[in-house]
Amino acid sequence: MLDHDHEQAPRPPKTGEVVANTLRRRIVNGELAIGERLPPEEELTAVFGIARTTLREALRILESQGLIEIRRGRGGGPVVTMPDDENLAQGMAVLLQLRRTTVGDLDEARQLIAPSLAAALAASHTDDDIVALTCAIDAASDAAEADDRHAFALAAALVHETIVERGGNTTLATISKLLHELVQQYYMTSVRHTDQAMMRRAVRSYRKLVRLVEAGDVEKTEEHWRKQMRFTVQRHDAEQPLRLFDD
Repeated sequence: MLDHDHEQAPRPPKTGEVVANTLRRRIVNGELAIGERLPPEEELTAVFGIARTTLREALRILESQGLIEIRRGRGGGPVVTMPDDENLAQGMAVLLQLRRTTVGDLDEARQLIAPSLAAALAASHTDDDIVALTCAIDAASDAAEADDRHAFALAAALVHETIVERGGNTTLATISKLLHELVQQYYMTSVRHTDQAMMRRAVRSYRKLVRLVEAGDVEKTEEHWRKQMRFTVQRHDAEQPLRLFDD
């Protein structure tokens, strides 16, 4: 028989949390648009029937979630903002690192998503999509020919990001971008061990991807990009734990 006397009831939300929830709901529902300034402090305290300290607590919650920015000075105040991918990725990074996630585990998740987005791009793409992808690949090619490893890492990341952003699925694209943010540090480190021949080989693979996308060959596009992504993490690094907050 359970001892119900020792069960702890859920903590009721604080007033500041309730106010933050209400404002958050208005933001995500579009009632408060990105870039819109929130009503003055006096108006908000009157509407919610709360003290200034409680309102400021609610605003701090929203600010920590990237939903508002508190601007200082004349004409300042809380302004509605779009949460930043990097900040969201940092929260995910903390959780994954506390769970002792490995580099290989993280990259495997990316490999499950990115080929599907590449296939979707092949199934439905515009001329602008092809131009954007080609421009990213041209940057990677220029970096490879200059034997500039740092520039190549940035350009290669842009190739991946372009495929993700233009794959047509907002949910998968958002998840993939967050995962990419997490492995970016690994790529910037590992590219030091990449030689010019490897960079040129990657560029040829990127060019082939564009041809497959333009041809609308969904199956071959997905297969090709899955093979390409298998080389993103070195085998000996796959079992290394994530260390995203090291100096």
